[in-house]
Amino acid sequence: MTGLVVEGLGADLGGRPVLRDVGFTAGAGAFIGLIGPNGAGKTTLVRAICQLTPLCAGEVRWDGRSISQMEARARATTLAYLPQGQTIHWPLTVRRLVELGRLPRLGPLSRMGPSDAAAVDEAMAAADVTALAERETPSLSGGERARVLLARALAVGAPVLLVDEPTASLDPYHVLEIMRLLRRVAEQGGLVIAVMHELGLVSRFCDRAILLSGGRVVADGTPRAVLSPERLREVYRIKPEALAGLSLFARLGGD
Repeated sequence: MTGLVVEGLGADLGGRPVLRDVGFTAGAGAFIGLIGPNGAGKTTLVRAICQLTPLCAGEVRWDGRSISQMEARARATTLAYLPQGQTIHWPLTVRRLVELGRLPRLGPLSRMGPSDAAAVDEAMAAADVTALAERETPSLSGGERARVLLARALAVGAPVLLVDEPTASLDPYHVLEIMRLLRRVAEQGGLVIAVMHELGLVSRFCDRAILLSGGRVVADGTPRAVLSPERLREVYRIKPEALAGLSLFARLGGD
């Protein structure tokens, strides 16, 4: 099958089972919200897909090729991963940091060419950080860092984009802009998988939701089907009416 195939994944952390028999398929053009309560295994799953967390069972394939068998450069240009948090380890300018996203596409000792520069420009514009290009990263706010790191992930130009809590630390305007951006990436043929806690945003922007609980997939389908009152009570242990405030973003921004 073409696209992403996650088959029978199992992962342990510190001797404790975190994922068990997780499987799903996803094709280009999908925007998937990966949801579930704290400790459900969402972050571990996206890290396992990227081969950053060792598997004790199962396999991940892209267009029929095993991710674990790919060379590092091929894997890095297939899967772009943005972890949660906004840690930046070096005091670089914003543009230089975003340019690091192109490294997997450069040969040894190669320099960036016009196409690489154009990809960086496009990523920075999409994440609304062009005006920050010459700023030093230590001077950025948490929200600015989040958008700059997203721009770096976009600059890779990978067909699969995995993002972990991409709207954390952002103000309402940039929350909506980032969600619109991720949806555009999917509409332009990318596969986007986003770990999300804001169920209203998942309902508003994602075309599919995968619900994890206890390290297993308990529901997979449209957000409306997955976020049924029964599942909200069972998995999140809350009454549906308690989520009324989370629909705020669904009423903002028009489309």
